[in-house]
Amino acid sequence: MLWKKISGFTLIELLVVIAIVGVLIAMLLPAVQAAREVARRLTCSSKLRQLGIAVHSYNAANGTLPGYDYGPDNRGGGDYPCPRYSTFVALLSYIEMDAIAEELQAEDNDPSNPHHNKDVSWGNGGEIPILNQSIPALYCPADHGYNLKDYNELYEPYNTRASATSYHVSSGDTPFLSERTPDVGRGAFVTQQFLTFDDISDGSSNTIMMSEHRISLDNSLHVLDSSIYTSMSEGSFFTNCFGTEGAGRQFVVESEEEGVEHSIGRNWAAARVEMTSFSTMMPPNSPACAQEWTLQDTTTPYYVPPTSYHVGGVQVLRCDGSVQFISDTIDCGDMSTGFPAQSGESPYGIWGAMGSRNGGD
Repeated sequence: MLWKKISGFTLIELLVVIAIVGVLIAMLLPAVQAAREVARRLTCSSKLRQLGIAVHSYNAANGTLPGYDYGPDNRGGGDYPCPRYSTFVALLSYIEMDAIAEELQAEDNDPSNPHHNKDVSWGNGGEIPILNQSIPALYCPADHGYNLKDYNELYEPYNTRASATSYHVSSGDTPFLSERTPDVGRGAFVTQQFLTFDDISDGSSNTIMMSEHRISLDNSLHVLDSSIYTSMSEGSFFTNCFGTEGAGRQFVVESEEEGVEHSIGRNWAAARVEMTSFSTMMPPNSPACAQEWTLQDTTTPYYVPPTSYHVGGVQVLRCDGSVQFISDTIDCGDMSTGFPAQSGESPYGIWGAMGSRNGGD
């Protein structure tokens, strides 16, 4: 009987083929990752544009821009003013979230509702189910905090378990204050006011409306994932804020419990400065800090620059609805100025001028 010779790969040939395939995969992987980042960035940009369209639609229907820290009333009481609604609550009906808008309106109009007397952001005793539903329009696909809920074990009585947001509104080159005083802010949105496009005298194409911000990650000390309270001196505040950054862009603090919070972006509905706003003073992707500072009998402003997972900068939405990528190296003027400007040209260079709606610059 004759045996038929069977041809095939030798072990060496097989190993060579596997090695070649491995090299090809290694060469293709960075290109695939880059393509995915481009896709995420484009999706993020598209969502910002949609929010811009929602703002313009709101303006067409109501004659004003949506508010920030507005109504429905002052419920909550106590020594701490009731945290009220963010701009995104006003936009619900314009981003296809009518059901949530109707639920919130029903809560506001019905004192017998068990959630009627609860503060929007602090919860004032626990969970608020209306705020739990995720809102896809408010998430950048590159953001790792997509599924996080508003929760911090240090503030258990006040957690709402609300869904998070990757997008924040601009207070311009003056920060919103933690105690929500009216008339503070030179950006497209001002606490407890409803501006119009006529108020944006620097031009809608020159003024930033919104931007991205990475949602805070639980227990992270990374400066882009959390914020810090500190008693820094006024004149050197920005220098000292950058000084809290250690190796690997970690906050340098004695104890996480004493100063670091993980609330950035962690409640889409709350008009709390660190949750839904940013300012154009420190450059993009800088640390977020708060200091003791007095202006119009209020204290503790947050200095929260926008941040993102996109390499080298952030995407911003202008008031005309256009989206632009802003580099981390943008001119920020003289950050040793101390107090933010309340009139005239911004001391914070091109970045500050882009945030100010009426600086004349």
